[in-house]
Amino acid sequence: MADSTGVAQGTENPFMIALERYDGCDQQVVVPSGVRKIGRQAFANNRYLHEVVLPEGVEIIGEEAFSACVNMTSVTIPATVSEIGAGAFKGCWRLREVVIEGAVKELGEKTFARCRSLERVVLPDGLVSIGDACFQHCLVLESVRLPQTLERIGANAFYDCQKLVVDELPSGLDTIENEAFRLCKALVEVELPESVQWIGQRAFKECKGLFSVALPEGIEFIEEGTFEGCSSLGAVAVPGSLKHVEARAFAGTGLVADDIAFPEGCEIAPNAF
Repeated sequence: MADSTGVAQGTENPFMIALERYDGCDQQVVVPSGVRKIGRQAFANNRYLHEVVLPEGVEIIGEEAFSACVNMTSVTIPATVSEIGAGAFKGCWRLREVVIEGAVKELGEKTFARCRSLERVVLPDGLVSIGDACFQHCLVLESVRLPQTLERIGANAFYDCQKLVVDELPSGLDTIENEAFRLCKALVEVELPESVQWIGQRAFKECKGLFSVALPEGIEFIEEGTFEGCSSLGAVAVPGSLKHVEARAFAGTGLVADDIAFPEGCEIAPNAF
């Protein structure tokens, strides 16, 4: 519901004031002070909405709350927000910039997937996990500020982010899941921090601009297809801890096993190259 000024109307329950559904046609919506939760699919599929103003005090943005709001161009998430549900901004085609100021520790599955105009994202200090497919198919995403608190990058998190450049990975990063950076064609150099313990299958597959990779001490496996199709890859540094190189790990790179100084005893699959 909305009043004549485009101010969204909330509903109250014993726990918090929640805005459960907005069906208006205003281009700008000001969520009133006092609302603590934006409900599941509250604004979903609203083609009129260009801008939403979230007040300080909002704590939860529910699942798919703004999904497929195809004309929304920007959003600032206030510092009081602690939870953003899966798919909250999925398919917001014209969304260009996102600033998250809140105490959000996890971004869920497909939170910003298919935001095909998204260019810049600022993530908050305190963020621990980027969920699976969180930024999948954000084709023009160039800049993401990854906080030092980040520990996990989920499967397909940046899949097909063709313009993404990551200057530095956080010093506490532990896990990069399957296909996390697949098809990130603008990546040129990847230096993984010593904290990284696991890199999943096809994590950097088809990163065609990738030239240089340095893997940290502690990595024991290069998984199946990790660097497959990285046709520009020329410099690879591997740690003494490496024990196995799995199938197609370097297929389609133009490299051969002798191009990399593998430690003694490392097992290399017959079709790794």
